[in-house]
Amino acid sequence: MDEVEVESTLSADGSSSSRLKRIGSLRKQPYFTNLRLQLQEQLKCFDSRVETQVILTNELQDYFRKKSEIELEYSRNLDKLSKSLVLRQKELKQRRDQLHLFSLYNCWQELINETKKESQEHGVLAEIYNSHVTMRLSMVMDDLQRIYKQCREIGIDSHEELLKVLHELHTSTKTFHLYQTEHKQTETKLKIVESQKKKLELIIPKEKIEKSKKIRLVDKEIQKRRNKYTDARFKALKAKNEYILCMDAANAAVQKYFVDDLSDLIDCMDLGFYQCISRAFNMYISSQEYIKNSITANMSTLSKYITGLDSRLDKQKFLEANNSVFIMPKKFEFQSLKGDEVDLLDSMPVSELETVGFIRQELEQRLIQLHRRLNTLRIEADESWKTLETAETSLLQLLTVNDYNAQEYFVESSHRHSTKPEYLVTTQRLRAETDEFHLSVRHHRNISFAKFRDYMLGTNRIARLQGKYEHIRKVLGEIDPNNLSPGLAQTLAEPRKLIRRKRIGQIQNIRNPRLFGGSLEEYIEITNQDIPIVLKSCIRVINLYGLHHQGIFRVSGSQIEINNFKDSFERGEDPLIDINDASDINSIAGVLKLYLRELREPLFPIVYFEQFMELAQLESKHLFVLKIRDLITSLPRSVYIVLRYLFAFLNHLSEYSDENMMDPYNIAICFGPTLVPVPEDKDQVQYQNLVNELIKNVIVYMEDIFSNDDDYGGIRYEKYISKEPDEVDVDTPGENPHDDLETEMLCPSEDGKTDSR
Repeated sequence: MDEVEVESTLSADGSSSSRLKRIGSLRKQPYFTNLRLQLQEQLKCFDSRVETQVILTNELQDYFRKKSEIELEYSRNLDKLSKSLVLRQKELKQRRDQLHLFSLYNCWQELINETKKESQEHGVLAEIYNSHVTMRLSMVMDDLQRIYKQCREIGIDSHEELLKVLHELHTSTKTFHLYQTEHKQTETKLKIVESQKKKLELIIPKEKIEKSKKIRLVDKEIQKRRNKYTDARFKALKAKNEYILCMDAANAAVQKYFVDDLSDLIDCMDLGFYQCISRAFNMYISSQEYIKNSITANMSTLSKYITGLDSRLDKQKFLEANNSVFIMPKKFEFQSLKGDEVDLLDSMPVSELETVGFIRQELEQRLIQLHRRLNTLRIEADESWKTLETAETSLLQLLTVNDYNAQEYFVESSHRHSTKPEYLVTTQRLRAETDEFHLSVRHHRNISFAKFRDYMLGTNRIARLQGKYEHIRKVLGEIDPNNLSPGLAQTLAEPRKLIRRKRIGQIQNIRNPRLFGGSLEEYIEITNQDIPIVLKSCIRVINLYGLHHQGIFRVSGSQIEINNFKDSFERGEDPLIDINDASDINSIAGVLKLYLRELREPLFPIVYFEQFMELAQLESKHLFVLKIRDLITSLPRSVYIVLRYLFAFLNHLSEYSDENMMDPYNIAICFGPTLVPVPEDKDQVQYQNLVNELIKNVIVYMEDIFSNDDDYGGIRYEKYISKEPDEVDVDTPGENPHDDLETEMLCPSEDGKTDSR
């Protein structure tokens, strides 16, 4: 079955329910039905999420509108007060000449002038709240709903692509089972005819066998049955290969969707949202600072919250809160017929691709075609990403412009009565500039959405084809190189290309990566370090002075020292550079655990939590190593290198358990909750035991799990570390061969185009 992309038209009303229920045949399969329902629940979660955002924004708008009414009323009352004071001053004609003799008069006059000025300022403040802040929040709500509608359409398109892949898997499964049944039937019939011939040979004398008409008829029947058997077997093997490839493509598509696409969709929904909210709040802060310095403390607190707005952190919390909806589902596994675990003729496992005769030639040709197609798609994806990155940069430059300084309004307000036309002209000019700004923002957003759609749907094909390509490459790679064609040998000889993830909205945070509480991937990519400085420095000191320390990682350190170390690391310094003894070893261990605990995304991603828990219950060491290696190698390169470095150190630490009392299980108790946090909707006690067992097994079998990984490169843990810390922790682009790796983001879907070359 060729990889043909099926394009389906959208329904007239555009509703998601009708679009997601077209693949009717999938309803009969429990797994497919559950996955389809899960996709529908995701849309409901997204709807609830954006409704909550709109409600919050509307509450802010209502707050500023009411505050504007209060400020306007306050301004009018102050104006009445100042006028009444001036009127009373005029009434004191007899004493007016004597008033200035008293110093109290100066205070009274200052109060009058101050009241006038304050009345004007609060009038401007009411206008700012009512005309500018609320208008911005209204535009934010409109943009938020418009953005979500477009992102939802993209998500529905992704759901349709995913369901198409599942439908193709379902079809290939039925086809395989049909042909496999036919194959078994023809084999049975062939055996019956052959047994009939043997009976005739026993009955008919040997000298009459050659001339026997019955023998000749039976021979013809045998030949006929054998031809049918051969044809049926060929169809069954071919259908089996197609089924396995469709299964790999479906697994790759599902993994890509749940790992990358969901994250990118949420990032796209939030792109620019907090920047716009921040600009509205910053205008509020600027106006308040100008009017009253006494509320600076409150405004700084609010500014702190605004600065702390983090869409990635919101996304992580959102995913954790809806863990049951967004968790990675189980991989598809090969479903053979009952009693068909091993091929009756070839004695080969049915879950492996067939490489016999013409089937092998077909796979070789297919591998070469997939290789060419993948190269073409990667080039197209790279070009699409460059265009998308440029559009994103332009959009973020617009959304982060500093136009919330309200001092200009206060300066103009002082000349309102003396030069009223000039003030009106300035106000009209500012409003025109605001309208032009929002039109420009909408234009750039439309461009970004178009490019994001092309890139996301285009790279879906890469994920699906890559799943097929890797499986065929693995199977053909086990064949003797001397039996391969030159073109195929050259394809297999090419090194694997590691993929570095790209993120929507990453440009805005590129200057100030957070160490504690930030993202490991973003920090490593921005700083160009293989191992974060806090991890490397703490492990270096513990390696030198703490391997024999009893209760390391179990005994708490000084919280003051831990906070001091944390602040120094956050500033880019290394506070452990001069440590030459074990006096602060518990605090250093505490900093290491604190860093791992505060990571925005844990080293063991929560989307794989169920799969990790299943692995923790395996009793076979060999099976555990194979499956955990397969799962860990699917993580980003930066996370893989850090895991390899950390567990090599923990394995080394456990070698001194007779002295430090920290065997693998005790270490797992200390690091389990940090590395693999249990979701809130799970039984904490039950799953914590599985988490500890998982971490213990990874420590014990570390060398087997992280073996044959030269493609990843990066720094490796050394048992015998020099007492002098490295002078340079950041690799230069020329020194790190992985800096020039092909960078692309895979989105799970299916490429329906067949390479015609």
